[in-house]
Amino acid sequence: MICDNANSETTRRYVESLHDDRLVYIPREQNFGLVRNSLSGFQAAQTEFVTKLDDDDEFEPTYLQRCVEALRAHPEAVFAFTDMRWIGPKGEALDAVQEQQDQSHGFSQLHEGVYRPLNTLLVHGVVALNATVLRTSAVDWEALREDTETAFDLHILLEAARGGAGAWHVAERLVRYRVHPATDSATNYARQLRGRLVALEDALPDAAAFDRPALHAALQQTAMTLARVELIKGHPGASRAALRPVLRDGVNPAIVRLAVLGALPARVSQGLMERREAQWQKRHGMGPVDPPRPS
Repeated sequence: MICDNANSETTRRYVESLHDDRLVYIPREQNFGLVRNSLSGFQAAQTEFVTKLDDDDEFEPTYLQRCVEALRAHPEAVFAFTDMRWIGPKGEALDAVQEQQDQSHGFSQLHEGVYRPLNTLLVHGVVALNATVLRTSAVDWEALREDTETAFDLHILLEAARGGAGAWHVAERLVRYRVHPATDSATNYARQLRGRLVALEDALPDAAAFDRPALHAALQQTAMTLARVELIKGHPGASRAALRPVLRDGVNPAIVRLAVLGALPARVSQGLMERREAQWQKRHGMGPVDPPRPS
């Protein structure tokens, strides 16, 4: 299915020119936005397996074959996921980014085979929805929450993994993920973090089947990162709201500092955070809240 938010005549004509009855063109009469457009496509799927390809990413020719073969050979797996190759706007390999992602997420340590439970991998961004083929029956698509915003991909994977389900890792780079300034991770980071909080909190009732410490650690880290982002933007009220999900589980010195900053006037807290950001960048050569790998 080609779910076209732009309702482009050019796209429609191109799909028709392929003369392939396996392709279904779905124009949106109005722009649904990224989340609803994607979820509506998943809900309409009637196939045994489902995956998602964004218009700026690319599949290797063997991606679907390798993942579907793994799922058919291993019925205990609710989805199969592969590694990704990071590319730039023109398709150029981003070797430095690739190395940084591999080291920070431990991709080189993943073996071919079943992983269960999945929670630790999911909350650390090791599995990306755009490099995953799912069993359509593994998710209640009608029950998904749109308020997960652009973290709906993590929400879907957490839903599929409920009950301690397993997944098969295909140890090859079979998806090319394009990095450019217009990606949602770069332009809507705070919204993505808010959605991630919703997805993580939604998974808590089933936490007994997951790695509970990993889930709580991810919830805490996400809340703190969002609180910092909101302070930098001059929104102390939003910063305080971001911390509420983790305050009931106890606090640490970092949370206390953020809570105190959130109680100060906006201009004061923003100025303090900007100075801390500058000091961090001077020490580490990077910002402390850089957008993460797509979850």
